[in-house]
Amino acid sequence: MKIIKRLTDADIIGAGGMSGAKPRRTARAILKNNNGRYALVYSAGFNMYCFPGGGIEDNEDILTALKRELMEETGCSCDAVEELGIIEENRAHCDYTQISYYYVVSTHSVLLAPSFTNLERKNGTAVGWHTLEETVKLITRPQFDTAQKKFLQARDIAALNVYLARINASCDLLEKML
Repeated sequence: MKIIKRLTDADIIGAGGMSGAKPRRTARAILKNNNGRYALVYSAGFNMYCFPGGGIEDNEDILTALKRELMEETGCSCDAVEELGIIEENRAHCDYTQISYYYVVSTHSVLLAPSFTNLERKNGTAVGWHTLEETVKLITRPQFDTAQKKFLQARDIAALNVYLARINASCDLLEKML
């Protein structure tokens, strides 16, 4: 999978330095249902929207983690999965690194209610389904004041930009064919 963005403290908070911490690995998705709506996970505790996904457990491959996380956070199965790209984060200010593997996923059914962790429930986590226009606004519009929120937002914006370029290219190609 191709690296689509590297985010550092210099990009997000204007500070130098690099962390040498072992990276946390995550699997994340731009998840679209058969009604053309996109899943976003909202955390009332953080007052922000993010694409669904989470940590890859020890001895778990990326796609298994992706399917597990999407089931836990949205109650949905993965019907079609395409690679989108990798986003690397290096947060020297808190000695943290993360590698996020992003996918574009289609789902045709909601199987179960989400099964959030106790911490996610405490933070008021919920999943919602939004139009593409709403998704773009909810991910890009807020201006956050903490480094953590700025990193989370920048990560999802980078993935969203690659996705939008991909679907716009597909639309352009389709228009040329008609």
